[in-house]
Amino acid sequence: MRAVGRKHRKSQRVGPPAARDAAAPASRAVASRVLDVPAQVLEALARSGPLEGVPDLRGTRLFIGGFVAFFALIAAGLVAAVMLEEDWSNARGNEAILLLLGLLLFGALGGGIWYLLRQFPRVGEGMLRIDADGMCWGDPASPQAVRWREVCRAHVGFHDVKTEFVSSEAIVKRLVFQQVTRGGEPREIRLPLALTVDTSRVLRFRNRAVLLRALLLHLATQPRPRLRFDAEVFIDAGIDPQTWAPMPAPRRWMWLSSLAGLLPVLAVIVLWPTGEHIGWMVAATVLALVAGAGAMGWFMHQRYPGLQGVFEFETAAGAAS
Repeated sequence: MRAVGRKHRKSQRVGPPAARDAAAPASRAVASRVLDVPAQVLEALARSGPLEGVPDLRGTRLFIGGFVAFFALIAAGLVAAVMLEEDWSNARGNEAILLLLGLLLFGALGGGIWYLLRQFPRVGEGMLRIDADGMCWGDPASPQAVRWREVCRAHVGFHDVKTEFVSSEAIVKRLVFQQVTRGGEPREIRLPLALTVDTSRVLRFRNRAVLLRALLLHLATQPRPRLRFDAEVFIDAGIDPQTWAPMPAPRRWMWLSSLAGLLPVLAVIVLWPTGEHIGWMVAATVLALVAGAGAMGWFMHQRYPGLQGVFEFETAAGAAS
């Protein structure tokens, strides 16, 4: 792992004039490290041909069945609680409200079970295909598609390929990059790192690691001007950006350090003296959160100094262009 940190000075060099001229002026504020993609990696990618996602049918069915059983267990527990209750004196005067709440709850549980049961026949109806021209994914009847030549640099920010976590959308990280539409306007593509867009149809692809590696390789080598990758992309993907070999350790350490960074916050909440003003507690919690985040960043920088900053990638063909 530390080879990434030791080699990064050797890998720095100035990109070709065409790539520099096409870059947005703001991008020059952050220097990128230019890494060579090993020739054997590109040869293996070319030999593999088009790649198709292999849905995990058993895992998806177990996932749906588990939720059906969970909802059914909740409903059965509520029915048992109602039938075993003997003293309803505390509910007098609120019978209508309790009945309405009960109907709403059972309706929600029943609707969830019905929806999940309807998904069983559609398990496996999700696709992902990656080839030399581009990628298509989603519903086989109406898939989304992008060609590598349509992928472009971002007009804002220092990264063209990055990962983001948006809890309002889903509890997963997403791979984010830009596509030029027919009208010339950029469109943001946000693809879950699991590479599946509907977990009720495809929970995961069995060959997800191979697909994600191929996707990143195409993004790293085919668009021109070359794209700027946030180093965190490779931590989240579990891939060494120099050798393109599997590298799961930094991702595990990042999650562990993130959990450890929350310990100061937990200490403030648990040890805060009773009776002290709540405002001071909030301020101390914020400071503890900042301290934990800083400690996490320092730890990752010390352990993996080569997995920081911005990466660009070069190939023999790219150098000649």
